[in-house]
Amino acid sequence: MDPIPVHLEELGNALYDGGGIAEHRWYLDLRNGELIPVSEYADLPEEYEDIGEQPEVFLYIEPRSSREGFQVMEDYVDTLPEGEARRALARALRLPKPFRSFKDTLFDFPEQREAWFAFQNQHQREAAIQFLEANKVPWVEATWPKEP
Repeated sequence: MDPIPVHLEELGNALYDGGGIAEHRWYLDLRNGELIPVSEYADLPEEYEDIGEQPEVFLYIEPRSSREGFQVMEDYVDTLPEGEARRALARALRLPKPFRSFKDTLFDFPEQREAWFAFQNQHQREAAIQFLEANKVPWVEATWPKEP
């Protein structure tokens, strides 16, 4: 099998998606590296109708647990120097709805917000590579913008 082009950022996002409101699932097309969201609302082409029954062509992307996503936020807070931002973000993680509280608190600290996105993107990139390696998918990194 030839390596397929994979957008690591997109794959990382799919790994941490968790389904959202539409409760969709993600699959990686092993023929071309395309990520395919599947939900009850998706209007998919005929070739994807039995996507879950073709694991040799479409690899299911098992979403990471919310606990793992929470751990990434904790790890980020641990990188911050002592100060107001670190205390506020650590406190946000102890509140009800910690994901929302964390994101809302980041608006008060623009520099840390930008640093958070870089930290999160790097973590998701590494998770995407681990996913590909664990599933023995031959890949090359796709470049942006996507090629048609």
